[in-house]
Amino acid sequence: PLGRATHIEKFGTVVCCGGGVGCAPLLPIVAAMKEAGNRVITVLAARTKELIILEKQMREYSDEVIIMTDDGSYGNTIEPLVLIDNVEGDIDMINPEDIEKVDLCVTIGPAVMMKFVSLLTRKYDIPTVASLNTIMVDGTGMCGACRITVGGKTRFVCIDGPEFDAHQVDFDEMLMRLSSYKDLESK
Repeated sequence: PLGRATHIEKFGTVVCCGGGVGCAPLLPIVAAMKEAGNRVITVLAARTKELIILEKQMREYSDEVIIMTDDGSYGNTIEPLVLIDNVEGDIDMINPEDIEKVDLCVTIGPAVMMKFVSLLTRKYDIPTVASLNTIMVDGTGMCGACRITVGGKTRFVCIDGPEFDAHQVDFDEMLMRLSSYKDLESK
């Protein structure tokens, strides 16, 4: 409740990557980016076709929608590491003058997905915003459960975020902290 709103302006071409339930908070961002005059390319990803959500709504606000499923039941078959290899391979074979310039990438979804989106966009010097979904307890920054490291400094997702420069986020630390309760989650 004390976090910061998404910065919306006309950037140019904005790629919005949503994974799983991360597509829900991505929808208003996609709509606002389009309303601001951006070309919006939306990537929806999930483990299987049945888990793709809000496709129809995303198409209303997007210039292009790309669907990806881990199992290949809908759209492209992609796993995060394979995606990076395939995309990098394709880009390396294309004349750089033919590649559409991406001015901003926004990613919301599983932490591991956002990590690999960030690694890819860093390679091509694309500014990237990640909306983080850490463990939160009180939503005021008092408990410290949502702390992360961004640019070498401690930040609290609930009050300083949820959006941060993805290239500055310590995703490995975040993934480790997110796994703290894995044994309890499986019960």
